[in-house]
Amino acid sequence: MRYTRYNYKKTKKNSGLAKTILSFLAMSVFVVIVGIMLANIIIHFLPLNDASETQANSEAVNQSENIDNSEAENAADNSEDVQASSAVDNSTEGQENVQGSINTSFMAIQCGYFANEDNAKEAYNKIANGYGAFIYNESDKFKVLAGVYTTAEGQSIMDTLTSSGIDCAKVSFDLNSNDKVQSQIAGIYNGYLNILDTAFKDNVKSVYTSDFKSWVKELDVISEGDKNDVLTELKNHVNDMAAEIKKEDVANEMQYLYKILLSFS
Repeated sequence: MRYTRYNYKKTKKNSGLAKTILSFLAMSVFVVIVGIMLANIIIHFLPLNDASETQANSEAVNQSENIDNSEAENAADNSEDVQASSAVDNSTEGQENVQGSINTSFMAIQCGYFANEDNAKEAYNKIANGYGAFIYNESDKFKVLAGVYTTAEGQSIMDTLTSSGIDCAKVSFDLNSNDKVQSQIAGIYNGYLNILDTAFKDNVKSVYTSDFKSWVKELDVISEGDKNDVLTELKNHVNDMAAEIKKEDVANEMQYLYKILLSFS
């Protein structure tokens, strides 16, 4: 009797091969699907990220430009403030002069009083180079003066002279700020002293007087009042001033101003 043999192993091998093929196909389909999904994600999201970054960069640039523009505008505003402040100061100064709030206190610095002119010259030579010094002849006596100044400036000069071993004394002159004649004299006197002080500086060759002369000419005409003759004479002297004042002119001009102050002693 014959038996039909079944090759068990061979049949099992064929079944495993079929499963392997099916698994490979399933895996391939899965990989394709996943690949398509990843491609869609890349296509949709990467451009959005680029656009977002570009927008952020643009906003940063705009913000930087805005800051720069703001700083430039602030700098321009500061420059305008400085100019406006200067204009306000000038306006305030002019207003104070009109109202009479000007310096009316002056002083002469006397460094000796001599009967002998040679002794006066010796004292004068000690201060001639550093100040608007001069010798004033009064009743055959000789006064040596280191100039005339506002009280504030004169005190500083006196301190310098004293520290240098030079004996000196203050001679004060106070004008009445409530009197329109004396107030105007004081205003002119302050401007005059400012010119002489500037001319005497080391780095100044000369000072032009045209603006000062024009200013004095435009002042109110006062035809009466105490010391009106002194005011008139002072205005005439200013009108006849040279076009420019040099260092060598300071001493003579100081002597003239001292004579004006003597009218109030």
